[in-house]
Amino acid sequence: MAPQVISFINLKGGVAKTTATVQLADTLAFMKQKRVLVIDLDPQTNATLALIGEDRWEQADDDGQTLAHLFLDLLRGDGTFTFDATQAIIRGVSNLNRVPPEMIDQLPEGTRYGRVDLLPSSIRLIDVQDRMQDIAGRSHYSVGPMEAVKKFVAPAFSAYDYVLIDCPPNLGFVTQNGLEVSDHYLIPTIPDRLSTYGIPQIAARIAQIRRARDLRLRCLGVLITKYQSQSAQHRQGLQRLPDDLKRAFETTGEDTPPILTTVLPQTNASAEAMTSDRAPANYREKYGSGVVAGQAAYKYGLDLADEIEDLLGGQTRAPSPFSQWAQSMGGR
Repeated sequence: MAPQVISFINLKGGVAKTTATVQLADTLAFMKQKRVLVIDLDPQTNATLALIGEDRWEQADDDGQTLAHLFLDLLRGDGTFTFDATQAIIRGVSNLNRVPPEMIDQLPEGTRYGRVDLLPSSIRLIDVQDRMQDIAGRSHYSVGPMEAVKKFVAPAFSAYDYVLIDCPPNLGFVTQNGLEVSDHYLIPTIPDRLSTYGIPQIAARIAQIRRARDLRLRCLGVLITKYQSQSAQHRQGLQRLPDDLKRAFETTGEDTPPILTTVLPQTNASAEAMTSDRAPANYREKYGSGVVAGQAAYKYGLDLADEIEDLLGGQTRAPSPFSQWAQSMGGR
């Protein structure tokens, strides 16, 4: 069965986009026994560092096995490649992984276990993204600037149940490489003006790309992150968002996407979970057992994974306890 491929995108940084991507990957892999590939397209490399740490990232960068090197190979235009997707994908990442990468191929045939693999990013993407338009000419028009991931990485997707793509905060060619291979995109956002301001631009531009490229891409929904119930701005933003989304998507040819009933509150545990050198005993310890708005912090990741599965299956979910509570606070 083909994997579900989801891009995470917002034009504003700092909205917990990477945190949501990594936590969903961990939840699907280690709580639902799915095989997940995380593709880090963001030059900030936060997902990469969260999953493998700085030392392993530097090794991949030195070896020429990051996404930046794929684009650099194409820009060089001499037909030689340093990048090889089968080598670049790092297997068994995350500090929740308990099967050493060297043991993966020794497991008995048919063994089913969840794991997270990673195709790492590089800060070299900062320089690459301004040159992406040259790829077509340098490759003698065999590869378009938005087709590199599709041609050289997507053939590996069949080994996974989910592919989660952490996009940079823009809609340039690097992001378009992620959208080109995605079934859906998810918009994580803080419910404030600055974080939601770019949603109409995301909706309109992706609609143009979808039509021009004949993609099946659709918005899976909007995920509220870093919610602070004591913030009047957040409460008002949560109330305003349904109408804002309706206006943003009314000319795109898409239905208005749902606001996920799972609301991710601001917690110290989720921030600390992005530190790869920690050695948590289990998922609960990594994502926090402290109670936040009526339930343990780690349970929000479980709620998110359950809701994503339901949305992909065409089902809707009743609002979570925290979501109901947050909505009730919005009326005060």
